[in-house]
Parts: sequence; C-alpha cells; structure tokens
Amino acid sequence: MANRSIDLSYRDAPDATALDNVPGERGLPVLGSTLAVLRDLHGLAQRHLREYGPVSRIRLLGQGGLLVSGADLTQRIFQDPDQCFSAEKGYDKQLGTFYPRGLLLMDFDEHRTNRRLMQGAFKVEALQRYVELMQSLVERHVDEWARAGRVVFYLRIKQLLLEVGAQCFLGIDDFERDAAHINRLFLDLNAGMISLLRVELPFGAYGRAKRARRELEHWCHTMIAHRRAHGGGDDVLSRLCRAVDEQGRPYDVKAIVDHTIFLLFAAHDTSTSALSHLAMYLGRDAALRERLRAHLAGFGTGSPGHAELVRMDFAEHCFDEAMRLHPPVPMAMRRTIRATELGGYEVPAHTVLHLPLMMNQRDARWWTEPERFDPDRFAPPRQEQRRHPMCFHPFGSGAHKCI
Repeated sequence: MANRSIDLSYRDAPDATALDNVPGERGLPVLGSTLAVLRDLHGLAQRHLREYGPVSRIRLLGQGGLLVSGADLTQRIFQDPDQCFSAEKGYDKQLGTFYPRGLLLMDFDEHRTNRRLMQGAFKVEALQRYVELMQSLVERHVDEWARAGRVVFYLRIKQLLLEVGAQCFLGIDDFERDAAHINRLFLDLNAGMISLLRVELPFGAYGRAKRARRELEHWCHTMIAHRRAHGGGDDVLSRLCRAVDEQGRPYDVKAIVDHTIFLLFAAHDTSTSALSHLAMYLGRDAALRERLRAHLAGFGTGSPGHAELVRMDFAEHCFDEAMRLHPPVPMAMRRTIRATELGGYEVPAHTVLHLPLMMNQRDARWWTEPERFDPDRFAPPRQEQRRHPMCFHPFGSGAHKCI
C-alpha cells in the first residue's frame, strides 16, 4: 500500500455528478434504476456490460455514480494500492443512516485501528469456542423445526443466527426471550435502507427504521452500562467495553453502540442469505440433497466439533457455490477520493462506484457453465475459484474483506 497522507476533506465533499463522459443511463425520474436493481441486479449489470462496457453511468435512489464490472477492475478497487477508494463514503447514503460508524464505514488508519479491536473474536481459538457455544442453540432450534413439521426456512434461520451472534459476539446467554423482537427491529432497519420516501413520518418503512435504530441504541446502552459496571467475558462487546484508546481513555459509548449494532447485523444477515439460497438449491435437487446427507453422516450422528467442520469439504463447496451465485452482499460500494481512470474513462473525485459482485462470480471466462449450481467446481482438480484472484469474493476483498 502506498504511504500517502490522506486529506480527510473528502468526507465532507458532495458526490460528483459530472459523469456525462461515461456512457450509461439516468433511468426513471428520482428512482433512476432502483426498481430494476431490486428486481434483477444481475440482469441489469449484464445489460450494462453488454451495451456500455465494464464502466457505465447509473442512478440509484437519486444518487448518481458508475457501475463497474470485471475482475481486474474489481481487484484494483478492492486492493486500493494508492488509497483512492473510500468505503466509508461509498456506503454512506445506503448504510450510513442506520448503521453509522460501523466498521465497514471506516477508511484506512481508522479502520485498521478499530478492526484490531475485533480481531481476537475471529482467531481460531475463538472460532472453536463459538462452535461449542452454538451447539445447544442449533439443536434446540432444529428440534423445534422438526416438531413444527413445515417452516419458512428464511425466518427460522434468521432468528437462529441472530441468537448465535448475540451469544458468541455479545456474550448474551439468555437471548431467546428478546430474539424475536430484536430480529423485527433489524428487519425494519433493512426495509428502511431501500425506502424510496426517506422522511421520518409516523407511518412508512423509513420512519419505522428510524424508531428501530433508536430502540436498538437504547438496548445497547443498557448492556454497555452493565458490562462496565460488572465486567464481562471474552466476547466482542466486553472487549470493546474494556478497550482504551492511545491516551488510555475508554472508548466512547456511542462508538461501542455503533460497532455493536453493525456487528450483530453483519453476523447474522449475510449468513441468513447464504444458507437460505443453499436451502433453495438443496430443495430443488434430491440427488444433491442425498449426497450432502451421506457426506455429513460420515462424521457420525453427534454434534460436530471444530475439527470435524474443517474436514467437511463437500459441505463447504455447497456453501461456497450458493455464495458464488448469490453473494450475501450483492453489491459493494466505494467512492473515489481523487480523480482517477477506470476502464479508459476519466473519473472525477467523489464519484460513487457500484460493484455488483455476482458479475465476476458468474463470468464464463472463469467459471464452467456459470449459471449452474455445481459444488464440484471448487474441488480438485478443477478449483475454478483460482482462475483469477477476484473471480470469487462473496465478502469482498482487501482491507474490507468481510468487515
């Protein structure tokens, strides 16, 4: 990475709008191409690539910017050797309203400092502990699904993963009684992010989302006060409550609240998407379902430990294939800090970039029959995910890989 001093005035600059040198389209008045993206992002991105090339002009929710496709361009933007692309300002208008100052909405030194606070939560020892912690939760929920006979998988897995995230990352052992309500608050937040009417009113998705955010903040404030008064364990929230800055001062409560809400969102929402899509493909293919069942049965009937999980290669390939076709974060975003060049076009400073991740993950240059669900593409000798460093990146790459 270049050793460059960043002028932080980019944080206050408005989005660039002078993009007429790049081919593309404005879409509908006010909405731009928002409805087309919600309906079929991959279809829209394919059409833009076909008609305009790998870099094209687009408007989403009234925000102008560029749609960028292609593994080489994605690699340059994600790796960002010249520190030219801001994740903070890229996601600001979409995530910033409801997840302000989350780790994904930080750049460079600030991001590295805050990410280090959470690194301990993702080391091997911690992951092994999480496997043990979540076993009883998983067993209880799966037993409930069996007794119910017929369930909506998305809703059930979302609540289970929210409880797992609360236990593993926040150290909450008795979350079951709060889970349904907190889950509802996150659903309201997510609905607010795509609301077309972004005015807080007593009715409507945006107003519900603003009220949900305030309620989550109050919930976090209560937990933080208790942890600081009575101590805590080795979970992320307790670590944040004990952490101090370079001057030895405790971290600001608001910063901990922002990290906590964003981490709980990221910890369960993306996994919910990936597992729901995997369930869809398994439901469609009886042979695949039986093959996966036989693979898992080879590890015994008890709850698997961390050592068994890392050997479940076919299960992992199925999970990766679901994320290849349906990345949990469908579109990554950045904003240029300085004027640069992309795909042969001069791009002004402060230009929003939209990167539809499934474009590289369904690119026929890297993947055989890219629209087909085929877990074996990840196994030796094929290992198609190795054909380009950026042909498989369901959680992004570079400094902001995952978070």
